[in-house]
Amino acid sequence: MCTCERTTAWALCRLAFLSLTIVNDMEQNPVKPAENGGSDPESKVEKMFEYGYRKSNYGPDELVTDAHGNPISVVDAMLSAEKAAAAETVTPHLCYYSPRIPGNTGSAIRLCAVTGTILHLVEPLGFNLRDTKLRRAGLDYHDMAHVVLHPNFENLVESMPNSRIIAFTAHATKLYTEVEYRPTDILLFGPEPGDIPDPMDIMAGPHVAEQVRLPMRPSLRSLNLTNCASIAIYEAWRQLGFAGGR
Repeated sequence: MCTCERTTAWALCRLAFLSLTIVNDMEQNPVKPAENGGSDPESKVEKMFEYGYRKSNYGPDELVTDAHGNPISVVDAMLSAEKAAAAETVTPHLCYYSPRIPGNTGSAIRLCAVTGTILHLVEPLGFNLRDTKLRRAGLDYHDMAHVVLHPNFENLVESMPNSRIIAFTAHATKLYTEVEYRPTDILLFGPEPGDIPDPMDIMAGPHVAEQVRLPMRPSLRSLNLTNCASIAIYEAWRQLGFAGGR
């Protein structure tokens, strides 16, 4: 046997020995799953979700920093329901009921920041508020100051007793341009994507004053959620003379 062949044979034997050693070690010392969530971040995140929705008993995580660059809880950055109800606005409020796509919510937060609109998010949410797609929207402390988080829809209705809820749904016959909007109105949008039926107990309940729709060409997919919200908010703001804008 030549030197090259002997070297190759020795290397193969060494590799086989190491592989056998690793297998035996894994059998004798199996990796135990983290108990009660442990310190494993994946298990913690998994516990926060159920069927793709964040459980309502888990608060939002850190997402933004304050004016000094320190991490701050989203709850601390957000507007409380009480302050939202008392706030004087130049546009109607916007509400996303159980939003599921983080990028849409991130875009809506920016939309509300630039128009002076208050955004109400009604749980359960279909994502973690730490989602990177939310961060890609470039959110900061001032953006989150326009956002209110509600544990359920009843909490929204109870906290805004003087507001008129206008539901945007494909089931409506009235166009969104046929409404005279008020700053105290709440423009309500259901979950995305568009092929999921609207929760009619929310979109057509006794708390809804109007149902409206955006005209679209037939047999085509629906518009992106925040595209629809942008059209609605800017129409309402236009009717109100773009107060506060320039």
